[in-house]
Amino acid sequence: MQLAKSTISKALAAATLSLALIPAGSALADWPMFLKNEKHLTYAEKAPAPPLSLKWRARTGGPVYSSPAVVKGKVFVGSYDTNLYAIDAVTGETAWKFKTGGEIYSSPAVSEGTVYFGSRDGLVYALEAATGKLLWKFETEGPVVTSPVVADGKVLIGSKDLYLYALNAKTGAREWRNKLPDYEKYSGIYSSPAYADGSVYYAGKNGILYSASVKSGGRNWAVRFESAVYSSPIVKDGTVYISSYNRTLYSIDAKTGKVQWRKKLGNDIMYATPSVTSDKLYVALKSGHLKAFNRKDGAETADYKLPDEINSSPVAGANGFIFVGCDDGALYALDTRSGTMAWKYMTEGSVQSSPAVLEGAVYIGSEDGSVYAFEAR
Repeated sequence: MQLAKSTISKALAAATLSLALIPAGSALADWPMFLKNEKHLTYAEKAPAPPLSLKWRARTGGPVYSSPAVVKGKVFVGSYDTNLYAIDAVTGETAWKFKTGGEIYSSPAVSEGTVYFGSRDGLVYALEAATGKLLWKFETEGPVVTSPVVADGKVLIGSKDLYLYALNAKTGAREWRNKLPDYEKYSGIYSSPAYADGSVYYAGKNGILYSASVKSGGRNWAVRFESAVYSSPIVKDGTVYISSYNRTLYSIDAKTGKVQWRKKLGNDIMYATPSVTSDKLYVALKSGHLKAFNRKDGAETADYKLPDEINSSPVAGANGFIFVGCDDGALYALDTRSGTMAWKYMTEGSVQSSPAVLEGAVYIGSEDGSVYAFEAR
């Protein structure tokens, strides 16, 4: 179903955002890492229903492409001003910030009181979540723009030096690393790894998706695509879903690496990672289309159009709403039941950060240098 321009205009005009604040106090579950969890399952069981109100806006000194993690009342997010921020989830006040030697594109992961993230200075950092105290840092051989997954006592993260690293979560010691064969100068790893059942799934600009043992780094299987991979893999019910730059969406058996189906996306390029529900994949494309596909066979079931490119990964909620950022500067809430835009909020820069959607609030970063928090009215 494609939205008519007049339908979108009417829906957006009706969705004027009130800035009246609501008293805090609703219980919030955690969103501890990029794309919610180690399998990248961004489905939000208790998403707030639009319209939403602006709760607070926290300003940093540079664009915020990093996606927020929310744990125990703090929002953790990186900025291009080279700082990692811990922000009070209720008030928007900065609890602490930690300066690195490069811009931070990587989204943090929080596990057992520690915050892990990468920086374009080539380092992976571990900080004490409560205070921002440096616990350890590990040097790679290139900028780190991917986001870590913490699993089985290891921090799994890729670098533009072509290596996927497995670091000891407590000490930062390297336990193993795997190199992706590719051109050294123009390549690297931009896709963030996923983890499930003792295996890590990762891909790079070399156009190959790998499955490897988290314990040893030994390869389980590899699937070669026809182009680079920027989107991150998703693992659900024994299946890996991923897209490649040649405009193709794949469903792959997680145990064997067998391609179950592939779906050509026409002329659409995809950087964002899909959101998966029990039966659908919601895919955001640079053309501004947000499409729905059946998980079973890849058949397209719906097509919604936003005003500009989409580089933010969408989050689908059990209540039928999808939250996604857009390059026009807005955070949108799409109602999949009616096919209309239920709500939007315009920031002052493109929104390429991906939303953290909790029961009582939605958090997202903007190229305008701010982190935003919204709550149900």
